[in-house]
Amino acid sequence: MNLIITNAWIITLKDNRLGIIKNGSVGIEDNRIVFIGSSDGINPKEADIVIDGTKHLVMPGLVNSHIHTSMQLLRGGAQDLPEIEWMNKGIGPLAKHLAVEDIIVGSKLGVLEGIKTGTTTFSEYTRNAETLVEEVYLPIGARVVATETINEVAQADRSKLKPTDLYEFDRSRGEDALRINEKLFEKYKNEELVTCLYGPQALDMVSIDTLKEIQERASERKSKIHMHVAQGERERIQIRGRFGKESSTVSVLADYDLLDENLIAVHCHDTNENEREMMVERKTKMVGCPSSISMIDGIIPPIHHFYQLGGKVGIGTDQAPGPGNHNLFREMRTISILTKTLMKDPTVLPAWQMLHLATSYGADVMGLDKKIGTLEVGKRADLITIDLQKLFFTPIISKPFHNFIPNLIHSATGTEVDNVIINGKLILHAGEFVNINEHEIMEESNVRAKRLYERATEDWKQANSKMVKDVEKGLL
Repeated sequence: MNLIITNAWIITLKDNRLGIIKNGSVGIEDNRIVFIGSSDGINPKEADIVIDGTKHLVMPGLVNSHIHTSMQLLRGGAQDLPEIEWMNKGIGPLAKHLAVEDIIVGSKLGVLEGIKTGTTTFSEYTRNAETLVEEVYLPIGARVVATETINEVAQADRSKLKPTDLYEFDRSRGEDALRINEKLFEKYKNEELVTCLYGPQALDMVSIDTLKEIQERASERKSKIHMHVAQGERERIQIRGRFGKESSTVSVLADYDLLDENLIAVHCHDTNENEREMMVERKTKMVGCPSSISMIDGIIPPIHHFYQLGGKVGIGTDQAPGPGNHNLFREMRTISILTKTLMKDPTVLPAWQMLHLATSYGADVMGLDKKIGTLEVGKRADLITIDLQKLFFTPIISKPFHNFIPNLIHSATGTEVDNVIINGKLILHAGEFVNINEHEIMEESNVRAKRLYERATEDWKQANSKMVKDVEKGLL
């Protein structure tokens, strides 16, 4: 074997259970798990690398089901804004000044942040996804679900648009993006670490004709459509302006038979209970981004209700200018606490369920459940170890129950992750990256961010968002 982890607590998360193994070992050969069970059943001398898992927990790597790492250099650049301002007046005036090199180094920063807090699979949603796959994900060795953004909104300054002003469409932009999306499938059809999806941005940003074409292609490829759905007041105003005052995103998608098992609907916080019931009936899947939507919209994503209906749900971090970072341990805790508060029920979204949402359920939503999401012999070796000898995990109790299960959600910070293995390769060892200089990336990020904000300052000021006014008051 290439690598063995010995003498650890293990949670396999197989068969929708915790699958706790005491004093267990995991054996890895090439990119697959070849042994999982009691340490008595394996000889560490058979491995090239042995990791002592004493007082450690081994679990599946986390699945970030929706992320935009291309926005990483704008972390902290669009906070505490009204939802109606966030896109056009907040992030837009900054994002248009991002150079390709800024996007690449920012993406590296975001992926390293995710890996260091336990994420092994990133569902990346971006323009020119191939660039990030080639420059970031494959060199780092991270698993990526690459989604090319397809957007038909005409390129123009939108900072002065009123919420009721409908965006102009340019079909040629959608056609160009769809061609790029198709090339992703062809280029990476034999790449183990890369899975591709179609990425129409949202119903208010892509025409129905283009959506129908994408649906046909997704069906032909047996792929999925990764799309923002019902993401707040701004979208709602656009949909009513285009399709009628009684329309909603979900009702329009249903009218055009665009709600089906191939659709991964991201956010969904502007849906009602009846619409979510219809989505689940039609086997549409959902991804919720708790911190991002709470920060940008002031709304709690309906993750619990969708799951309660029997729907398939994953969780993601979205983009850094919203929630601030890409730490899925924080996301698990955030949605669990917010939903308990919303429902006035402290039993909803318990710790064990949150662990599945960030691993096996996310893998299922992405169509990767045969490869990853649980620890089983034959599956890809995507796993993490967590050092339980940390302040936030002390004390460690295993009788009459395992207190590290609730502590993973409500106490862990993510910094307790000390080994990360992706596709059988050790990416993070003893808390340090094996082949990556994170400090160089951080330094370059700081230099590029400074230049970016210098270029963007005038446009940002002219947009006159609430954040601009807060600066004028000396609040930022």
